[in-house]
Amino acid sequence: MSGFFKSKTFIAICVVAALLLGMLTLDTATNGHLSILENIAGSLVTPIQSFCSTVIKYGGNLVKAYTDYEELEAENAKLKQQLASVGQLIRDAEGYATENQSLKAMLGIAAEHTDFVFEDCLVVGSDQNGYSHTLTLNKGSADGLEKKDLVMTADGVVGYISELGLTWSKVSTVLDSSCEIGAIVTRTRDVGVLDWEYDLSEQGLLKLAYLHTGVVLQSGDAVETSGVGGVFPKGILLGRVRELRTESHGISQYAVLEPAVDVDEVSTVFVITNFESER
Repeated sequence: MSGFFKSKTFIAICVVAALLLGMLTLDTATNGHLSILENIAGSLVTPIQSFCSTVIKYGGNLVKAYTDYEELEAENAKLKQQLASVGQLIRDAEGYATENQSLKAMLGIAAEHTDFVFEDCLVVGSDQNGYSHTLTLNKGSADGLEKKDLVMTADGVVGYISELGLTWSKVSTVLDSSCEIGAIVTRTRDVGVLDWEYDLSEQGLLKLAYLHTGVVLQSGDAVETSGVGGVFPKGILLGRVRELRTESHGISQYAVLEPAVDVDEVSTVFVITNFESER
């Protein structure tokens, strides 16, 4: 092998290689072409540079997308909060409007019955299970309420206080099985008692019982509290006559009434805590 490096062939190869290298170097200097080493280096580096450029480009897009997502998420949460606030304002306004309308109507009743003392209450619960039809109010004995106080709206009677706590009270409505109120037909002055009947109550209707057989009533006749006995004030609308029927025993009649108040829909009521009774 050592003889090869000293041979004329090896010397000739070296000379040719030197000439080629010199020519490449001269060509690069003259024409601006890259050397073989530079070409090899460029071939290796260029893909890496391209990969890095792609990573930086898409990485920047990913960061921007994540940032935009966070901003959109924050803006969405803010809009939801604003919408909830607006919704609450609308509900409050509707509540105030309903309360104001009720208060204005009660002013008319107060002007007509100057002896009435009212306590306004909110309905906070209800119970309906066949024989029971009651409402729960947010005020009680601490607010001056007492048992048998009449409960009403601007349209008429809701019922009366049947149970009482310090800060709450329960109302037996006109549809409750325990509710009995003395009544009188406004037009004819025929008297009866607001009684209870299961079938009628299930239909949301009232029964005016103990009318004598000679009574003649018309559909739409108003029926109001009689005030007899001084327990309840007189002249508060209970309902209107739908039809007149004869009891099964045939001794008396009763009237089917449409109640003046839809007790399932009331949200604000007024309790008459004091009045001048006529005994």
